[in-house]
Amino acid sequence: MRPFIPIFIVATSLVTSAQEAKPTPTEELRVSVREWVETMRKIQVEENDWTRDQENLRLQKEGLETMIEDLKEQIAAAKVRKEGGDQATLEKTTARDKLAAAKEELVGRLRGIEEFVLQKTRFFPDPLLKDPKMVQSMEDLQRALKLPADKQGEDVSKRLLNVSNILSEAEKYQQTVHVEDELRADASGGEFKVQTIYFGLAFAYSVNEQATFALTGRPTEKGWVFTEQKDIGPDIKKLIETSAGKQDPAFVKLPLIKP
Repeated sequence: MRPFIPIFIVATSLVTSAQEAKPTPTEELRVSVREWVETMRKIQVEENDWTRDQENLRLQKEGLETMIEDLKEQIAAAKVRKEGGDQATLEKTTARDKLAAAKEELVGRLRGIEEFVLQKTRFFPDPLLKDPKMVQSMEDLQRALKLPADKQGEDVSKRLLNVSNILSEAEKYQQTVHVEDELRADASGGEFKVQTIYFGLAFAYSVNEQATFALTGRPTEKGWVFTEQKDIGPDIKKLIETSAGKQDPAFVKLPLIKP
């Protein structure tokens, strides 16, 4: 604050000087001017100090205002980041929950698929089940089905691939005619070396070398069942030789094997 410098200082000095020795008018004027100049100098100094202080205060005020604005912007930015972070965290949490739920559902469905595939393997013929790739896949399937409840979420991708491989091999077998060398027993228990022609997973015909022993086969809930048939041995042998290219293509009449 600008200090109050009373003008009566000049007047008091003049009165005191007059009491001690009466100065001449010229001296009085000189003294008055000198004291006035000193007073004005002090006033100017104070005004300059005030102006400087005022400028400093203004600069400080502007600096504080700038700082406040910066802080406001930082707070706003932090809020946006926090909200974004919260949203990102929420999205990650939601995605994680969805993933966990999807995995749990997949595990449940996979278990059902594994059980379904195991049931369907009863309809697979022996040559398919004895294929090395299928043997390994079936072992993996059996091992997976023995997993306890708290372990059924393990190796999901591998197990899913395994059942896919089993179904893929079955599909390939289904699309092709196969001729296999096998041993089959007659009603009395006697064994014969036979050739069996499998029409995919649908049905099969078997015959021995002499065409004296013939069977028809079909898949059932208990596996493949072969039934001895009479009088069709030569026709089955002709069919097998034709499929192997040993005879010219010809029409072969055989009984339809009903399920």
